[in-house]
Amino acid sequence: MAPFFRFQKQIFLSIYFFLSVCSFISSQSSGRLQKVIAKMNSLKSVRAKININGTLTGTLSYKRPYNLHIKFSDGRIISANKNFLWVYSPGRMIAGKQDLRGGTGGIGGLLSGYESVTEAGNTIKLRSTTRTYEEIIVVVTPDNYLRSLRMKRQGSSTYSTINLSIIGKNIGLPSNLFNFHPPSSAQIVENPLNQKE
Repeated sequence: MAPFFRFQKQIFLSIYFFLSVCSFISSQSSGRLQKVIAKMNSLKSVRAKININGTLTGTLSYKRPYNLHIKFSDGRIISANKNFLWVYSPGRMIAGKQDLRGGTGGIGGLLSGYESVTEAGNTIKLRSTTRTYEEIIVVVTPDNYLRSLRMKRQGSSTYSTINLSIIGKNIGLPSNLFNFHPPSSAQIVENPLNQKE
């Protein structure tokens, strides 16, 4: 997989983990996590400022159940609905188009199977010796909204970090925001995330 799309895949999966984590581990949860699950599930839409690994910033819009749009400060766009995921770089004039129809497992599959889920204050930790990410650390606000996510892959000593600052909840987000169309001059790469790394 080209380095550009490998990086975008990491960002995309990390953000979907971040937005979906509480919806898929409820069978293992108790106490604080149940409150976070209820709070996040009550949101129909979210707009937030996002920061990835302390360097990449942007604005995220999310509308349940499948709609995501992120515009980064460098002009890159990640946009998804239930049919397609687009990853666009204006600097490279490349647009990756990933078919999401007929997918199996999804984020629920990626987050299931964690042997340990612990809570301490505003922090929830998921740990596993068999999953792609051996540790996922979710930090929530005092009023039980998601604030940050740190993920460490098996065998790695470094974390990927996403910080989220919610600026709008249950707001009207137009459907066309999530139906991205790249410029006609862009090179389109079909299903880049299916390529082997």
